[in-house]
Amino acid sequence: MNPTRRQVLGGTAAVVGGSLAGCLGSPDTGNGPEGGEGVFTSFFTLADFARHVVGDVTEVQNPIPPGEMGHQYEVGSQAQVDAARSAAFVYLDIPGFQNWALDSAENLEANHESVTVVDALADVELREIGAGHEHSGEDHEDEHTDEHTDEHDGEHEDEHTDDHDDEHEDEHTDEHEDEHVGGDFDPHYWTDPVRSATSVRTIGEALAQADPDNAETYRSNTDAYVGELETLDETFESELSERAIDTVVVAGHDSYQYLAERYGFEVHSPVGVSPNAEPGSAEISDTIDVVDDNGIDVILYDTFSSPRLAETIVSESNAEEAVAISSAEGTKGEWLDDGWGYVEQMKELNLPAFKAALKAE
Repeated sequence: MNPTRRQVLGGTAAVVGGSLAGCLGSPDTGNGPEGGEGVFTSFFTLADFARHVVGDVTEVQNPIPPGEMGHQYEVGSQAQVDAARSAAFVYLDIPGFQNWALDSAENLEANHESVTVVDALADVELREIGAGHEHSGEDHEDEHTDEHTDEHDGEHEDEHTDDHDDEHEDEHTDEHEDEHVGGDFDPHYWTDPVRSATSVRTIGEALAQADPDNAETYRSNTDAYVGELETLDETFESELSERAIDTVVVAGHDSYQYLAERYGFEVHSPVGVSPNAEPGSAEISDTIDVVDDNGIDVILYDTFSSPRLAETIVSESNAEEAVAISSAEGTKGEWLDDGWGYVEQMKELNLPAFKAALKAE
């Protein structure tokens, strides 16, 4: 992480930039400093969080089109222009996730001081990516503390190491080195509703401090949405607690470790955290063994990716079907038509799928 880019206001909200002069502005009025309008976010999940915070005060923009994930989509230069024209920019200060967003934040801090820059990761504990895709947040506890850590502090080490690490190191690691530089942190924290609530509080407090005239609205909206996330957490906890097995297989990039940690089960994936990585035959063979050894009937795959790998695992193992889930990192046109946001993706798509995979039904 890069803590030098953050100025912590009030001990909670990571904000860089000036006051919003009492108003975030809107496309209709053109209010705000230097004509800055609305809140510009780096991908869908942050946009959905911000929309719940600002309510009807102003517009929230997301440069990632429906059907795409923020992690891998390449935005054009217009995104940085739009960010500079906004009153506030919300992003994740983590190397390798969206490098354009980091560049944009640096540009705003250097050349557009009137734009409030909000790092939604403040106070969120990230899981560290180690050998074999193990994760731990211990080394960065001070930098990203999570108020709920004590509830679920067990670490889940990957039991299925690849005997061919050396064989695939050049194929996968070097190819995607730029995507995870610095890293070594799993960015997909939002699959955990509790960490998501922490992020929403950060966004809400940042905008409240930057826009005092609407602070009461932002804080009230934040409390209401955090309440929804707390209910979502309770629902997952309740409905996944009585399960027949404790391991699921996700045939796609490994985006669900935070969810698994929160509710005490294991996720096995033949792919790492990069959405562009491709598994080799050894990884697929190992995954088939995991399926058969654990009596897994349902193979999960991310709806934003091809189901082909999941279908291959089903055909080569004792599993019975492949079921789609969502990393909640993007949206689809039909979901927008139905009014689905982050909560709906988690509750309507992911919860039933994980229940089936864990035999919790």
